Amino acid sequence: MTINIREARDGDAGQMAPILNEIIAIGGLTAHTTPFDEKRIRREFIHPTRHISCFVALEGAQLRGFQALEWSDPEWPGEDRLPADWAFISTFVQPGHHRRGIGRALFEKTVAAAEAAGVIFIDATIRLENTRANAYYSSLGFEEYRRSAHAVSKRFAPRRG
Repeated sequence: MTINIREARDGDAGQMAPILNEIIAIGGLTAHTTPFDEKRIRREFIHPTRHISCFVALEGAQLRGFQALEWSDPEWPGEDRLPADWAFISTFVQPGHHRRGIGRALFEKTVAAAEAAGVIFIDATIRLENTRANAYYSSLGFEEYRRSAHAVSKRFAPRRG
């Protein structure tokens, strides 16, 4: 079946939350540790404060994954603060549906949104044990620029016209 990519809508939250919650339950694949409900999905992915884009991947009527891009927070009080013209990416594909081109199709739309917004670099910070995500981001052209005891940060420079 064909995968279609479009912007996320409020009504998608009901299919997005179970995908992310399944990933959380597996463990070691995301920094998120508490389950999401529809309201939190809308707040953190579909309509976050520094929203650039959120795309969903559909196979027929079934949502198989989503990818969000958000400006970095220049007021971030923690370590590893990113410059204001950087964005960070989050990608979630339903377990059992990897290696079907879903992530790559989502990224094509996301990189176009990043280019249009004027993003200098896209940051992907990935748990070290998540070898699948590390390989995915590397295959897209992300390059490592920082490493901690638990995560690796990779960056990608969108082409700008």
